[in-house]
Amino acid sequence: MDYFEQKLSFVDGCVMTYSKATRLMTEVWEAEMGAPMGKLSGSPKDRFREALRHFADAIRGHSRTDLGGKLKKAAQDDAVLKSFIDESLEVPDATLPPDVDDVPPSVFKDAIWAEVFDLAVEEPVDVDLDVFLRPVVARIVAAMGWKRRFNVGENRHFPRMVQWLREVQEESTYGEVAGFRLMNRSGSGRVAAYPAGPYALKVRIDGASL
Repeated sequence: MDYFEQKLSFVDGCVMTYSKATRLMTEVWEAEMGAPMGKLSGSPKDRFREALRHFADAIRGHSRTDLGGKLKKAAQDDAVLKSFIDESLEVPDATLPPDVDDVPPSVFKDAIWAEVFDLAVEEPVDVDLDVFLRPVVARIVAAMGWKRRFNVGENRHFPRMVQWLREVQEESTYGEVAGFRLMNRSGSGRVAAYPAGPYALKVRIDGASL
């Protein structure tokens, strides 16, 4: 799979998440409110944002039906969608939660590199990927001036994180030697093209090869 195919698949995944969430919201809205939500327009993200405003207004207005609870229940069988819905409803009358696609690539990769150099020692060191990414996200949130952070886990943000991790790996590779490498936590086998989450992965940082 080449870089363009990887990038296209990540974009498709984000679009699908927004579209699935919006479709679910309109279905729950009609079932609970007894009438369609109304026409939503714009990009998948814009349509989701508009649907979320409808939910926020109903929640603020103390609707007699538990819209938020019903929506969470409807999404419970899809881990990525559930994470997205839960995150979005944390503060339903606020703007959308931070989105990894709003982070410029240079900011994300600079945060990865900063964490790499903080952890680098003379001997190779392995760090579980979720442990590595949390301070990376903290650096990004600070750089972007955000008040909320996006979560590290099996969610819509993870495919984009993998993209930037792999680009940093490429930038750190000279011949057969990599100063930074994404690996399976078991230490064997190739990393899946589309890993679902960070918990079976780790990074290896070889300070002598950076």
